[in-house]
Amino acid sequence: MDNYLSLPDIVRLKSSDFASASEHLSAAFTQDPLISYFLPEDTAAKQKAFQHLSRAFLNFAQPYNQIYTTANDPKGVAIWLPPEALQITLLQLWQAVTSGLIISPFYMRWTRIKDFLALLNTQIQMHEKLSPEPHWYLGMLGVSPKCQGQGIGGMLLQPVLEKSDRTKMPCYLETTTPSAVRFYQRHGFEVVDQVMFVEHEYWAMKRYPKS
Repeated sequence: MDNYLSLPDIVRLKSSDFASASEHLSAAFTQDPLISYFLPEDTAAKQKAFQHLSRAFLNFAQPYNQIYTTANDPKGVAIWLPPEALQITLLQLWQAVTSGLIISPFYMRWTRIKDFLALLNTQIQMHEKLSPEPHWYLGMLGVSPKCQGQGIGGMLLQPVLEKSDRTKMPCYLETTTPSAVRFYQRHGFEVVDQVMFVEHEYWAMKRYPKS
C-alpha cells in the first residue's frame, strides 16, 4: 500500500472535481511571468485561458491517475506524469487532441504563438537532454492563493517523491520564478539548467531519489 494513503489530507483528485481544481490552478498561475507573456492582456480573457490550460492538462493526465489534492475541498493540485506518459506515441497524440491541449494556442495572443512554439521546442529539447532516463515529470503544481504558506504545496509533492525514492527514479520539472526555485530546492530538487526566454528566466530542476 502506498505510504501517502496514511496521510488523510492528501488524496487523488477525482474527475468530478476537475472544474474546481482548474480554478485553483489558474488562480495560482495568474502571476506567472512567462505564461502570462503569451496570454491576452484582458483580465477575463486571461482567466479563461488559464482555466482552459489547467483543465486540458488535467484531462491529459487523468488516465495515469497521478493527480493529487487535499481531501474534502481541493485547495491545491499536483499533476504528475509517470515515465510511460512521456513517450511520444499515437496514444499520447490522441490524448493531446481529446484533452483540449491541442487547441491551447487559440487562447493565446496571435502575435506570440510563434514564440510559444519556440518555447515548447526549447522545453522538449531541454527535457530530453537533462532527463533522458525514465523519470517522473511534475507538469503543474498550484495552490490557491488564499491557502499558500500553509505547507500544502509540499504535502502535494510527497506521494510521488516517496514513489521516486522507492523505485530509485528521478523527478523533473520546469519553473519560472525564483521563489518557486527556492520552494523546490527545499524539497530536494536542484537546478540543472537556466535559460532566458523573451526576457523571462526559466529553470529546469531535477530531484534524484534518496536512499
